[in-house]
Amino acid sequence: MGRRDDVITEATALLRESGPSAVTSVNVAARLGVTQSAIYRHIRDMDELNDLASHAVVNELNSVMIAALAEPETTWGDGTHLANFAERLVGLMADHEQGFAVIDRWRYLDGELGAGIRSLLDSAAHLVAHELEIAWRGNFDYDRPFDGATQNAQLAHAQLTIDDVVAIARRVRGSTAAQRRTVTRMLGLRMFAGWCGYVQEMSRRLGVDTPLLGSPSLSSPVGVAPWGASGV
Repeated sequence: MGRRDDVITEATALLRESGPSAVTSVNVAARLGVTQSAIYRHIRDMDELNDLASHAVVNELNSVMIAALAEPETTWGDGTHLANFAERLVGLMADHEQGFAVIDRWRYLDGELGAGIRSLLDSAAHLVAHELEIAWRGNFDYDRPFDGATQNAQLAHAQLTIDDVVAIARRVRGSTAAQRRTVTRMLGLRMFAGWCGYVQEMSRRLGVDTPLLGSPSLSSPVGVAPWGASGV
């Protein structure tokens, strides 16, 4: 690894740990054990270094979100869906506490880091909306296109789901194994409630008979209630 890479690595670690204000030439130099002026041999200025560190952090977070939402074991089509999804997601939150903390803390920040996090969350919401639509269409055998208003409503639901995930991650940080088990169950039940609300909204908008709570189409996206329950 070259010295420029070392500078970027330390700046990224500072950004991840303490936020943009910590990424200074003084702090980076101290971590590397060099003089402050030595930092500028490898970067144009601190704006460039902040941008590079921000991109590195967002790329790391993107890997976490893909692992949480896009791997086959955690798709909406999983056979024991809600329990398995919640367990895997809480496990990822525990393994990547710092990453979720960065998302939570800096998502509304101006600059590259905040913009990158918001773009990441927007992509995650579109992925959730896509998975929800596939599950809903499968349950109701619906093959007509959604109009713009319905697509917007679906995306809003998915964005709220992502917000819920970010909030749940706060409960996981520093938690015990017993506390994580409780959070896992609560997350599964919240996703179940969200699915019920989504089904009701899509059914109303698209003129499909609205199912009753406890019916197979409201048990889960694949007809399996969380932990075998038929309702909340």
